[in-house]
Amino acid sequence: MFRSFKSQAFFLLAFLKVAIAQESFDWSTVGSICSHITATLAQVPLNYSEPDGGTAAIAVIKLNATVEASQYGGPIFLNPGGPGASGISFALGVAPFLQPVFGNQFDIIGFDPRGVNNSTPKTSIFRTEEESSAWFAQDVTDLNSTKEALPEAWARYQVFGQLAQNRNDDNSLNFVSTDNVARDMLSMVEAFGEEKLQFYGASYGTALGALFSTMFPVRCLDMDGYFNNDMKFMVEDIDKAMQTFFDTCHSAGPQACAFYDSSPSQIEANLEAIYDSVRKQPIPYVSGDTFSIITYDVLRETILLALREQAHFPELAAGLKGLSTGNGTSIFQLINEMLAPPSEAGPTADDVLQLQSDMASINSTFAGTEGLQIMTYCSGWKIRPEGRFNGPVGGNTSFPLLIMSSTIAPCHTFCSAKKTSSAFPGSALLQQDSVGHTALFAAGSNCTLQHLAAYFANGTLPEEGTICPANIPPFGGVNNTTSGISPRSFPLPRLRH
Repeated sequence: MFRSFKSQAFFLLAFLKVAIAQESFDWSTVGSICSHITATLAQVPLNYSEPDGGTAAIAVIKLNATVEASQYGGPIFLNPGGPGASGISFALGVAPFLQPVFGNQFDIIGFDPRGVNNSTPKTSIFRTEEESSAWFAQDVTDLNSTKEALPEAWARYQVFGQLAQNRNDDNSLNFVSTDNVARDMLSMVEAFGEEKLQFYGASYGTALGALFSTMFPVRCLDMDGYFNNDMKFMVEDIDKAMQTFFDTCHSAGPQACAFYDSSPSQIEANLEAIYDSVRKQPIPYVSGDTFSIITYDVLRETILLALREQAHFPELAAGLKGLSTGNGTSIFQLINEMLAPPSEAGPTADDVLQLQSDMASINSTFAGTEGLQIMTYCSGWKIRPEGRFNGPVGGNTSFPLLIMSSTIAPCHTFCSAKKTSSAFPGSALLQQDSVGHTALFAAGSNCTLQHLAAYFANGTLPEEGTICPANIPPFGGVNNTTSGISPRSFPLPRLRH
């Protein structure tokens, strides 16, 4: 089934692009592409304060339920995060796997949020792909890598923010915001003839879900930090994840972990030696027409991304082993698999001195990455629509929320998940004992899948304090004898947060 579904995916994406160019579809005339998949453009107000002032077109794809009408459970909307990752591509990739988990009584809905991918308004700061590529090629992952890195990044993103203002000719950027995406979701829910939203969000998708629940509580990450661009919390668990890599590599032994050494502390020392080596002499990589240079900053970004899915630990170990002998092949392959374009967040008035103070206050060897990086990038963003949502999130929802998190969660900590859960009375927090970003995809866990299925099927919440084991530890072995879905089965977008 997956092969045929995947082949249809390419056709559907091409179909959507043609439909958008022609503006030939609206929600009331859903175009059936095959017996199980439908695609459409949902027409919504560009500005909800002025509904007659133009429209945005939201690209939507639906994997249809396969039950009788009397058993129909309604639509479940998906958002993969990013912000700005394609919900269309995400749904085409994961819906065939998720529908058996949720139940085939549900439609699975993927959509591209307004302003990105296949949806309109089309927004771009740069005039050409070449201009965009040249800009992002200069981005630095670790703003603590040199004394110049943070001030230079700050200056670059003042330019970025000014470009956005200068090139916002039609004011479309004023209406590309998370609160408007939440309003779009409500419009689509109502277009389905439903009153309440059923939603699964990962990464930034949890912020979107929390915002929807705050704005429309009867319709129903440290969210307040996200909406106020105070994301220092994002690195709190990264050192824990790094230590878990050292510990589990050692305990797994040399057969399972290529970067094995006599103790976790020695493995850490070996990594520090590689850092020092690539700082002094970056490693060139050439294979046919493919070429790259593995610098300290590229290596740091690769490690950060690998820590988001513990299934990547063996590949990271192999790549580091190669680098220790000057061979960049394995690490380049991992880089090529995981790198993703940067994401956006809310505006701030931080200057260089404030950002340097923020970075100094973070007790982490990764202090100059992730949250601080995003805060710096957003420091120059001056487009601030009137009435933009700035938090706080929380409220009494008509049905309790299920919030899931890994025990060690780079980018969005377990502590943040607990804070979000406390903001929504009656919600349940499901802890998955794994390392990684987003519980469902960080590591396979039958226990997590079973609780997720029970929640969507009949509203059952896990008991307080429930902890689900991962099926497979980072370097192999078995935690759970029941076969299940591996996170590597899901063709996920590589997300920044």
